Amino acid sequence: MREVLFFANGDPESAQTWSNVPKCFVDTLRRKGVVVHTVNLANERLQKAYDLGFRRVLKVLTIWYDEPRYYGYTWLHKLLGYRRIKHAVKEFPEVDYCFFINYPFYNKFSQVPSLLFSDWPNIIDLRRRGKPMSRFKRRFCLQEKEAIEHARHVVSIFPLCAQEMCELYPSAHISYLGGNVINNLSGKVLAHRGEVPDDAPDVVFTDTLMERKRHSRRILFVGKPDRYRESAVKLIEAVGLMRKEPQYSDLELDVVGISAGQLPKVPPYVRCHGFLHKDVPGECALFYDLLMNAKVIVNPTPRWAAYSSIVEAMYFMTPVVVSPFDDFVKEFGSDIPFGCYNREFTAQGIADSIKSVIGSPRYGVLCERAHKTVKGYTWDVYVDKVLRLCNE
Repeated sequence: MREVLFFANGDPESAQTWSNVPKCFVDTLRRKGVVVHTVNLANERLQKAYDLGFRRVLKVLTIWYDEPRYYGYTWLHKLLGYRRIKHAVKEFPEVDYCFFINYPFYNKFSQVPSLLFSDWPNIIDLRRRGKPMSRFKRRFCLQEKEAIEHARHVVSIFPLCAQEMCELYPSAHISYLGGNVINNLSGKVLAHRGEVPDDAPDVVFTDTLMERKRHSRRILFVGKPDRYRESAVKLIEAVGLMRKEPQYSDLELDVVGISAGQLPKVPPYVRCHGFLHKDVPGECALFYDLLMNAKVIVNPTPRWAAYSSIVEAMYFMTPVVVSPFDDFVKEFGSDIPFGCYNREFTAQGIADSIKSVIGSPRYGVLCERAHKTVKGYTWDVYVDKVLRLCNE
């Protein structure tokens, strides 16, 4: 493959767009010699005006406002998005493929095939959250169905989602390529001593990082308030219970993604950092400093628990406490050797799970296994899989 058009809902070259996935994907393609033309399918000025105007009107007219009507689900976004696709394929007619980092769009204006890459379509998200199918979402789900069934290839990064999509869209070409990807924008790689020179730049040696982990008294939580606020509150309470015991009295909790004002009460042992932008150097450096200094990363949310942040923390030798949600269990097994599953969503249950990890006499082994489990989840490896699929 020599040349692709790359579409995303947001700037594909910005670390702000969908958890850094498009940027990592684009950068890796270019390192492999592929010419990439990026296209933002979103009209950000119009989206801002829509969110500040029309959606607020709908909130007042509650008889019509059966759920949040985000711009990305509207006819207007569909119309303008397809207009940009049409213009792009006309401008670059010689490309080999159109890559879409979403499921609602595909190339229907030329013979250039489409690959759709994402996590799950909206219909699966609604089912998992137990939400009803409104008229507003039904139209959008039909738009996704059309795109999925017309694309040359459709890739889900989660095994059970791919399986469910095969059942929902039997005529589509759905793939799960195995493993996942770590969106590491730290500029650092981990290595054992002897693998590279001791003065190699941008290398963090595993023995040095292990010492930081052993002496750390900091627990890390990463998650946005719309989905993970309740879990952050439970975790704060759990750490409070642990601090009553002498051996855990100095524990601290770092909360990333949620600000102090979004929580009911923030005790002194909790530091809320809000959302950290990886395209802002200082905030990016802070995020990876928190990751590398964390004793354990915890997200006990049932059903789904911030998968991307969990596996990124694992790469940096961080054991995990996470709920046994389906895709995680499918990927890593029913008994994880790099932490533990939290099965009781209570403050005491979470505290007991954390203690089983940080108090383990085999804590160092948990750190090593966390890294070993995901060290192959690089974008370099994953993009090779995507390119092989496209060349079949």
